[in-house]
Amino acid sequence: MKLLMPILLAAIFLVGCEKIEGQLNITKNLKLVNSRGVTHLLKVGTYSADIKANTSKKITLRLNNDSDEKFVFEHNGNIPNNGTFSISSKVSGQPVDLSGDVTTVVTNSETRQGSESCTYQVAEQVCYPTGPYGGMSCSIQYRTVYGIQWITYFDRQTNKNVNLSVKPVAAAEESADFHGDIAYAERIVTGQTTCR
Repeated sequence: MKLLMPILLAAIFLVGCEKIEGQLNITKNLKLVNSRGVTHLLKVGTYSADIKANTSKKITLRLNNDSDEKFVFEHNGNIPNNGTFSISSKVSGQPVDLSGDVTTVVTNSETRQGSESCTYQVAEQVCYPTGPYGGMSCSIQYRTVYGIQWITYFDRQTNKNVNLSVKPVAAAEESADFHGDIAYAERIVTGQTTCR
């Protein structure tokens, strides 16, 4: 379950190092190795948790408990945006096998136009006196200027749903599961004028 969450996170986080929050439901006591290399027994119960993709092949699960336990999972980098996946204990580095599915729905708005603020650099010659006889020394320096530019863009809304199942190695039944979702919006700029 926990490992599945990290995997999904990798697929879900196309917009940088975001985190997905949810609940981890443990139905049988589960052992995982925390970020300090210590094997930790997670007891039956429901835990508030979040996962974050540190890299394209590594994810961290954090339990929001008194000790904020963290568990790192490795994966093969092949988590789909839509579809099923499985990760063995040999790949994850944890004593569990993972399986799950990801459903992603992307909705684009119509193309729009508008203005937005921007900045650009202006070259200026700056001179200052040197020596006791009125000499001058000049150099080119750049100053940041605020401006406006016209853009063409559309807004993209992404909704992802994640279902995970965690099983101890070679076990027939799962020990934990996770169900969660994440939604985020992006502005996709398809054209822009010079900033002035």
